[in-house]
Amino acid sequence: MTAPKSLLRPALVSFSALALLGGCTITPGTDTLAQTDPLEKFNRKVWNINSKADKLVMQPVAKYYNKKVPEPVRKAIIRIFANLEEPFNAINNLLQGKPYLAGKNIARLAINTTVGIGGIRDTATKIGVVSTVEDFGQTMARWGMNGGPYFVLPFMGPTTMRDAVGTGIAQWADPFSYCVRECHFVPNAATYAIAVVSVVKMRAQMAESGADSFLESSLDPYAAARSAFLQHRRAQIMDQDAPGNKSSNAAITDADLSSSGLDDTSSTSTSTSTGDPALDNAVADLESKAKGNDTPTPSQTSQTSQTSQTSQTSQTVNMKEKSEQAITAPTEKTISPDPEKKSLPSPENSDLGQKKP
Repeated sequence: MTAPKSLLRPALVSFSALALLGGCTITPGTDTLAQTDPLEKFNRKVWNINSKADKLVMQPVAKYYNKKVPEPVRKAIIRIFANLEEPFNAINNLLQGKPYLAGKNIARLAINTTVGIGGIRDTATKIGVVSTVEDFGQTMARWGMNGGPYFVLPFMGPTTMRDAVGTGIAQWADPFSYCVRECHFVPNAATYAIAVVSVVKMRAQMAESGADSFLESSLDPYAAARSAFLQHRRAQIMDQDAPGNKSSNAAITDADLSSSGLDDTSSTSTSTSTGDPALDNAVADLESKAKGNDTPTPSQTSQTSQTSQTSQTSQTVNMKEKSEQAITAPTEKTISPDPEKKSLPSPENSDLGQKKP
């Protein structure tokens, strides 16, 4: 009877906090102090230690994991962990006053656990129930708490004072983390294995995302990592990191799914070009005939244009020939004799020319 009571404790705390937040309009906290980085000297020392440990241990392990573990298996592991985080996502959405998104988290948990076989397949996303990931650091930011100073924790990486506190609270407020630590039916070996796989999975995802090459190409890797972390964290707090994360409780529209790449609209799109103009014109003709549209298609417009150009060319040639004929025509006209005029009699045949006897 101890385990069920312990599992109810995080939920009771979360719903109590939600009742206190009901009807409140909250401005998210800022990260101004974290951007100034007052602890930069300390953070750079820890950063150097973490970088050396990462190159010696975590990078080789992550590369070996990405090389030896097949991609379908890696994706299945990521989906399983994401599915186990859905209850805490729902709690944080409720604490932020977003019950619609919390309902989506519960729906995703139910769909992926059953139809998705424990989260191996992300069936929920395929049917339009998009993930809305939230943690307690984001919740405190939505409550108006500022980020505080920027920290680089040993072997854990960048964070802020607010997010570090949120991570600590999540260890007992997250139902999955709490159950792994406190539930007696989970063996200790399984607990350690879950922790190791979770860390390796996160490091392998960073390697695949190109974070290593980004830092290596930066003139100041520490400053680049700090800027990237704070920008990404701000996008998460403002619900700008994914199409499924909406600050309002409105339903996700088809446009959101199309822009996220989760809804395949290529089969219904009529503006897609095949790269072949003749094929595009033929497809447009067929679509126009199918719809009964009288609007001329691109091929018809092209034919009309070609006919008009041919007619104009023919008229130009005719006019040119006529002008040439007019120029080359003889300018002198032959004078034909007038039939009505009578020729004058010659002097020899004339009576005047005869002598009188």
